[in-house]
Amino acid sequence: MHNNFLIAVDSGKSYTKAVMKEDSIHNIQFQTKVEEVNNNGAELTPGSYTVEFGGKSYIVGNMLDESKMDFALSKKSDAHRICIYLAIAQLLQKSKLNTVLSNIALAVNIPVGLYKNEKQKTEVNDFIRNNGETVSIIINKKPFLFRIETLYLLPEGIGAVYSDLNYFRQRRVLIFDIGSLNVNIQEFNKLIPSYDKMITADLGVNILRSKIADKLSTRYGTTISDADVEAIHRDKYLIMNGEKMEDSKKIIEQLMENHVKEIFNFARSRKVSFANTEVHLIGGGALLLKEHLIKEYPAAAPISINAQNSNVLSFLTILEAKHHGQS
Repeated sequence: MHNNFLIAVDSGKSYTKAVMKEDSIHNIQFQTKVEEVNNNGAELTPGSYTVEFGGKSYIVGNMLDESKMDFALSKKSDAHRICIYLAIAQLLQKSKLNTVLSNIALAVNIPVGLYKNEKQKTEVNDFIRNNGETVSIIINKKPFLFRIETLYLLPEGIGAVYSDLNYFRQRRVLIFDIGSLNVNIQEFNKLIPSYDKMITADLGVNILRSKIADKLSTRYGTTISDADVEAIHRDKYLIMNGEKMEDSKKIIEQLMENHVKEIFNFARSRKVSFANTEVHLIGGGALLLKEHLIKEYPAAAPISINAQNSNVLSFLTILEAKHHGQS
């Protein structure tokens, strides 16, 4: 028996988020870290998965260290495709319907630069759709079989514009989507995107993490890893051998403040107008830098605790509209 499912996926460099609507909205999230392994016999921690696809075995999720993130700009990578398929399988598992063989209408994020390149979009489309062939994948020893019948590639950084139509219908807004690798900036006027004003800056929070690691390594003569920076963000200090480095807080805060200034200065340097415009800050990076973003631009709309899921919920709304328009 075939069943049709509408699934939206936002697979970023740090996290993959996905939603599917039945009687209610099912949602999942996991860390976008992938490593190919010789076998899938590893003992898993919560939030991690074994995946078998195409004759290869992978581990995905939070049991891997930060070095396993894929920092390539291209979405045509095995790691990216594995995460999309894993997200689909997890959502199918939540369904009440028969999912022995499922037909999927899928919406997926791509960078703004890629969205503007028709040739690359076609290549990514074929790659993610598995060239139209049925996808056979095993997740944590459980097999899944599905076919991606329709795929919509949507630009990153659209925020809640289409999931909250009533609010944005008469507004002119700037969306700053602060991710791990990039910041995507888009302008919408009464729901219509300004195609020529879609821009991307390589000023994501992992760039900031590198700055913090380099600065503190030089200042204190020690090696700071990516995992260390995660803890430093949480604690607001560098702690060495149990001792809090008191002046490290000022260094960290200054780097975060300067990074936020860079984001806004980049937008201004690309002739992005802030006049008569609402500014909305979304993405995991917006949550991380919330205090500094508000200080730099107090007029920005409140940063929602759901800022990380803004894109994927809009993707689902677009997918539903396109799918119902064709039926």
